Amino acid sequence: MILSSSSLLRLLLASSAAPLSFSKQPHPNSKLRVRQVLVVHRHGDRTPITPMRDEEYWATALPDPHVLDGIGRGTKLIRPPEGGPKKHGAVGRGPFGQLTLMGLLQMVSLGERLKEELEHDDSHHHTDGGDDDDDEKNSHPFVNKGRLFTPAKPLHPSRVKVMSTDFPRTVQSVQALLTGLFPDAVNNDAPIEIDLRHTNTYFIPDPQPRQSPKQLSLESHLSKRPHLLEEEDKLRGLAYRVTDALEGHLGEGAKGVSFGIGEEKADDEVSSRQPLAWAQLAEILVCLQSRELLPPTLSDDDVEAVSSHVAWRWFENLRHPVLAKSAMWKFARRLVDNMERKAVEHHGADVSNTAMIIKEEYEQDCVEEPWLCIYSAHDSTLIGLLCVLQLEQPAEWPEYGSALKVELIREEDGDGASQQPARVLQHWVRFSLNGHILRSTWLTDENGEPSAMVPLNQLADMIHSEHELFEEEGVGGSGLKYSWKDGSLKEH
Repeated sequence: MILSSSSLLRLLLASSAAPLSFSKQPHPNSKLRVRQVLVVHRHGDRTPITPMRDEEYWATALPDPHVLDGIGRGTKLIRPPEGGPKKHGAVGRGPFGQLTLMGLLQMVSLGERLKEELEHDDSHHHTDGGDDDDDEKNSHPFVNKGRLFTPAKPLHPSRVKVMSTDFPRTVQSVQALLTGLFPDAVNNDAPIEIDLRHTNTYFIPDPQPRQSPKQLSLESHLSKRPHLLEEEDKLRGLAYRVTDALEGHLGEGAKGVSFGIGEEKADDEVSSRQPLAWAQLAEILVCLQSRELLPPTLSDDDVEAVSSHVAWRWFENLRHPVLAKSAMWKFARRLVDNMERKAVEHHGADVSNTAMIIKEEYEQDCVEEPWLCIYSAHDSTLIGLLCVLQLEQPAEWPEYGSALKVELIREEDGDGASQQPARVLQHWVRFSLNGHILRSTWLTDENGEPSAMVPLNQLADMIHSEHELFEEEGVGGSGLKYSWKDGSLKEH
């Protein structure tokens, strides 16, 4: 039998953990060390994706070309040799769907904030192994106060991997973030590569076309569930009223814009008398509201009602595990694979000899696997990941510049005083959105509460688990309708 790379990584990970480590939370006497951080962020503030009538006004919100040249100077865009992807409907045209100057500044600030969060202040002259630097805000002590980088092993472009969807606003957003993350970069430094290869196909839950043609059928099936249809009927009047109020603001081609889970339009729907899609209504209203340009017949309460309904629809659909896996499994698997490779990185040491792991790490400066991975994407990306990773739902829709942080944490035994190398007991994963911990709803702690940290090996098992959807969950008779197995969606 030939094992896939993901299966092999899970076997190595299981063999490298100490036998006592399979618990629901780290041992109280263990030390915790952050080994890798993955950051998935939404782009900064943008102009409406939908074409609007006052095109000149929206063009004035964009950064000057020399500003964009400045943030892009230290980066290199990597596209596939066959060229860029087919243009997605949410890319926008002209000044629409573009990063604004405000959005660019938001992303520089996010980069500065990440730099502060990730770098350890060595003012107390501790060494890289300074196990006395405990994080008093946590129940378990963190080495280096939970920071990833130290003066001995500093934040450096060689330790960072960057990927982005091939949208101008996401590329410019991560370029701005890198400007804040590396404020002292000089022109002769090697450029930071931004990998754009095929990311439009799996970084978002609604690529055009979908990863599988069966996904559109699944989306349509789930959207016809009785409780969703009932809510749509209740709010249909709101959709028409908002669409009518926006009529005088819309530009040419506005009604041909189509994107979103469960909201792809057929050609006959675009030409017929239909309200704009909910996702389209929400994105227009938010852009107008932030600039005090709402039509006089619409209120802030209308914006809140539309935005809340869009969030509810997205979560209701994407929370179903079959759709969550269909839409976001490939991206989630990439995140988990990155952490598994980092966890089994032993610099040539015998995988089974866990006592050597810590010692080997001090003897060699590891740059083989990235320490920090940055993914520039969209609000739909964050929502899709929250659903496929089965994390707590945030109180608010992820705003511009929101960042999901995924930390790979190594649990080590020993108090740091012994001359014997510490053993690795387990690898844990912790999630946070904009600094707020998101607990995992699929695994509970000893008190029956969602877990704030989950074992990496169990997270990998969850990501690769199978799911089924039966006919009675949607409409119609009984029987198996869709299933997710071995990395693919099947329609029965």
